[in-house]
Amino acid sequence: MNATLPDPGRPPGGSPLGELLRLAAPMIGVTLSRMLMGFIDFAMVSQLGTSAQAAISPTTLLLFTVACAFMGAAQAAQTFVSQAVGRGEPHRAGAYAWQTQYLALFGALATAPLAITTPQWFPWVADLGKHAPDVTALEIEYLTIGLWSIGLMTASAGLEGFYNGIRRPGVCLTAVIASLVTNAVGNYLLIFGKFGAPEMGMRGAALATVLAWGVRLAVLLLPLASRAIDEVYHTRRSVRFDAGRFAELMRMGAPIALQWLVDIGAWIVFLVLLMPHYGTVALAASNLAIQFMHLSFMPALGIGMALSTQVGNAIGAGRPEVAAMRMRVALGIVMGYMGVMGLLFLLLGAPLAATLCFEEDEALRGEVVRTAAGMLLWCALFQISDGVCIVYSFAFRGAGDTRVPALLFAICCWGIFVGGGLLIVWFMPALGTHGLWAVCSLYIIVLGVLLWMRYRSGAWHRKTVFETPAPVAASA
Repeated sequence: MNATLPDPGRPPGGSPLGELLRLAAPMIGVTLSRMLMGFIDFAMVSQLGTSAQAAISPTTLLLFTVACAFMGAAQAAQTFVSQAVGRGEPHRAGAYAWQTQYLALFGALATAPLAITTPQWFPWVADLGKHAPDVTALEIEYLTIGLWSIGLMTASAGLEGFYNGIRRPGVCLTAVIASLVTNAVGNYLLIFGKFGAPEMGMRGAALATVLAWGVRLAVLLLPLASRAIDEVYHTRRSVRFDAGRFAELMRMGAPIALQWLVDIGAWIVFLVLLMPHYGTVALAASNLAIQFMHLSFMPALGIGMALSTQVGNAIGAGRPEVAAMRMRVALGIVMGYMGVMGLLFLLLGAPLAATLCFEEDEALRGEVVRTAAGMLLWCALFQISDGVCIVYSFAFRGAGDTRVPALLFAICCWGIFVGGGLLIVWFMPALGTHGLWAVCSLYIIVLGVLLWMRYRSGAWHRKTVFETPAPVAASA
């Protein structure tokens, strides 16, 4: 069995670059499909008007932020699974996949009260951000239903971590494509009331999201029962709750969840509490800019997920020098791609923004496009540094080094991004949206430098998630 395991030092059939791209291709497909799902929601809901367009991104981002408390921890399964494979102990992997499902059940139970009481607590959030009443009403409609998807999202994230860790990301891509089709069809039927379906507007978009995550989880669960998967990874015989492994997952996953929360939470503050001070046009323009940011960093996330598996294999096998080499290869790819995207934002900001603005009033449409084009100039500034953050954070995760990176994210997100944004709104409001995007750029650049310093320190490769030495060399 061990002879079939990947050798982290000798990539099969080609160069380290080729091996990374082959592993990353399905993962990039997964991340791009996620972006496309968000775009479908954005585009279809935008046809309901500018207020709906202003409402959709903050609500989906808030939904994702709540989910991060559980999804982040579930994705720690990839670290354990990839290092187990690198050690020559793939039979350990199945148990970690199932522990994520117990975490998902807890997440579903914990967030149910939020869904039930959304009309009571969300208006307070909206008041802080000075949302228009019509925007607030639409946000409540979406969240009341959308929050029921948290358990499904967590369960899916855990199983995706398992499949990525065993180098079978094609399963994840299949699941995401199925959910994408479900979401698109569901949106069409339920938002606009087509083919006899009820016309539900924003509530229809939320229900389509829940259905899409349910389909995604179903596809991910099916292969676990196969004989081929079970023979190697013990997925059939590891279904029971294992308190020890669950505790390991939480110790590793809690910092990942914190990193997700502070990062996405900072963007929630940016969109829900800070940007609305400058009006609905500024909020709609920010939503447009963020759609193009997704196009930039989503493929980089796919590279990062593949790198996390590679680093986990190498660290599990006791080969930190191979892990460092893999990181250098990934860094070159990501920086090159995101550098090109930065040039596009710089040179073609207005035409890009115009492609996603569906406002019928020409004067209002022009204002939204001009504002979004100015925001994309700031996005161009931090593209390469954002790539550095993605590569190093995923690599550290694969090595099991999650606590210090999470602390760095917390300091930069809330000390620079949120803290600086509050100072702009309170004391320098004349800077307008440019002031807020300037502190966003500063936060990402400083974080990139700090993560690079963490890499240079070498502390990350002295981590391992298993206390005992590997029983066999991965190259055996």
